[in-house]
Amino acid sequence: MTFRNYQGPEDIALQHAFWVAATRDLPWCWKPTASPTLYSKGRQFDPRSRCFAFEDGRLIGYMSFTGEGEFVSLGYPWVLPGYEGELQRELYRRVYGFAASPEYGGKSFAQRFRRQWTRQIDFFLERGFTERSEAIYACPVAGRGAMDSTGRYRITVEAGFRIEAFEQLSAKLLCAGQLRMLRTYFPSVDFDFAVTATRQRELAAYFGVTLRRDTGFAELIASAIDPSAADAIAPSLLAAVGELRRRNARFLATKLLPGDDHAEILTSLGFSKVTEEVFLSRNIPV
Repeated sequence: MTFRNYQGPEDIALQHAFWVAATRDLPWCWKPTASPTLYSKGRQFDPRSRCFAFEDGRLIGYMSFTGEGEFVSLGYPWVLPGYEGELQRELYRRVYGFAASPEYGGKSFAQRFRRQWTRQIDFFLERGFTERSEAIYACPVAGRGAMDSTGRYRITVEAGFRIEAFEQLSAKLLCAGQLRMLRTYFPSVDFDFAVTATRQRELAAYFGVTLRRDTGFAELIASAIDPSAADAIAPSLLAAVGELRRRNARFLATKLLPGDDHAEILTSLGFSKVTEEVFLSRNIPV
């Protein structure tokens, strides 16, 4: 067994393929983001943020992190079946050990999983991480109703995602810190399409959707809704479901949308709680 750190862009592709295979059968797993690629091109990148383990030339496991300042998004030590245990502990020792070292300077560490991923959650809890969670709701794409074109909104589906449209609606609803965080996060998301609801040519709601094609799992990642346009949610989500059906998706998932009565809207559209997003974090005292 041999270990090495990042050597070049081909290692990002190697990491991506291994992660996709390792998570394919995990319930409600998201579409991979572009965070590793963006981080590898950034000023703070260090090759020691990625550690790969090989046996007879075959990749059997890796662990990585991405960072910004003192914050570190810490990956899990993914390994092939049968290599759990000692190899994972060694990968963690190397990667977390470097991230938390004075040389790199990580102080705040975080990771996210789904509630059913007990092995991954327990791994971090055993190492002093604490958790909080947020409910995730999903509906099957097959059998959903068609878009209601008789309402007072014009609903359109567009490729990609326009962060300026999201910010236009969210500027009065989110604080500056939240907008700044999303402005950093959204470029790493590989959005497949967005749904726009307009009323008298004014933007009323804007939603960004991702689709993991190998599993058919889609997520509503970004939601911005004018407070006076709650009735735009249902036709917008039905339009998203219609587009996802065309793309052979299986499920559309979302966290609770902003607003007091939006849980009732989701329930009326066939959404139900299927899991939780579990956030694990650890801070090193300054």
